[in-house]
Amino acid sequence: MNPPAASAVAQPNGAALRVSGLSCPSCGGALTVASGQIILACPFCQTTLRVAGEKGIRRFAVKPEVSSDQAKQLVMAWLAKGISKHSALKKEAELAEAFLCFLPFFRSEANAVGYAFGIERRTRTVGSGKNQRTETYDVPVERRLEQHLDQVSVAVNPAEWGLSRIDLSGDELVPFDAETFERYGMVFAPTASEAEAREDMLADFADEADPAAGLHQTHFRFLELLSPRFSLVYYPLWVVRYRFRGKSYQVLIDAESGDLAYGKAPGNDVFRAAAMVGSQAAACFLVTSGLQWSFSGDVDNPFALIFGACAVGVAIFLWGFKKFRFGGVVEEGTGYQEPASAGKFNLKAIFAKGGSG
Repeated sequence: MNPPAASAVAQPNGAALRVSGLSCPSCGGALTVASGQIILACPFCQTTLRVAGEKGIRRFAVKPEVSSDQAKQLVMAWLAKGISKHSALKKEAELAEAFLCFLPFFRSEANAVGYAFGIERRTRTVGSGKNQRTETYDVPVERRLEQHLDQVSVAVNPAEWGLSRIDLSGDELVPFDAETFERYGMVFAPTASEAEAREDMLADFADEADPAAGLHQTHFRFLELLSPRFSLVYYPLWVVRYRFRGKSYQVLIDAESGDLAYGKAPGNDVFRAAAMVGSQAAACFLVTSGLQWSFSGDVDNPFALIFGACAVGVAIFLWGFKKFRFGGVVEEGTGYQEPASAGKFNLKAIFAKGGSG
């Protein structure tokens, strides 16, 4: 008769996960195994047994080095720094509370080894003066790759916290023990899928370490990811909240390094308007000056000058427009990643609303 299927049972009060439904191969007695347990003795026949199977994801943590008072001082220093934030923050911002939390992050590491044979297309400039031109040519190449890959992604919803990454380089990782670190502060459980995170990271590694990237033609390609390691790292962050003119904002301070991980503050409307007007003036001056110089007869390639002046002018205008359009709220930090949609402008919808932030 086949033994009943094993089932995992979560114990109360943060006790270790226990697996039931297993049977002793010697006497058939029911066994219960704690998560991570490798050796146990059957309570009925006293046979020593070795547990084989998945041991689960490795869990580490980083110890905090920054105190609550230091985190508050760092927040106030950030609020008073720069011209893009509201000028009254230094005097009117009121700190509400600060608490330490440990956010989970998935970390994936691997050593990539590969090589590729193919054709690389290059360009070179030949001739001089009016006869100068750019030509393309093909070169057979052989590429070899030996690279250590390390990627970290947040294991909770990044929209709730404002940050999506951390820097673990140089940090000391210690084994994670829930009871120990709960004495420091709040420990948040991962909500993202571990399986999906593994799959996404391995796919990113394959793209990042692709030895054939950029080749015009690929004749042969080989890539192997050696010793892949996947772990869960609990990282300490000070959550500092403050109030400004009836609204609440949140700042995250890296409790290990003291860096600003994520900060949110109201923007400076004067700076927004100045950026918009100044960028328009600079762009118009640059484009008109480029047109004037290009038709003066002193330039060998007037069309290149016109194109360059227009490209730089458009870039300056878009910078100022972005500061005006999205500068109502300032978001910064080492863990903050600007949404891809923030750099895309729907001009028709914006001007229909009057261009307000």
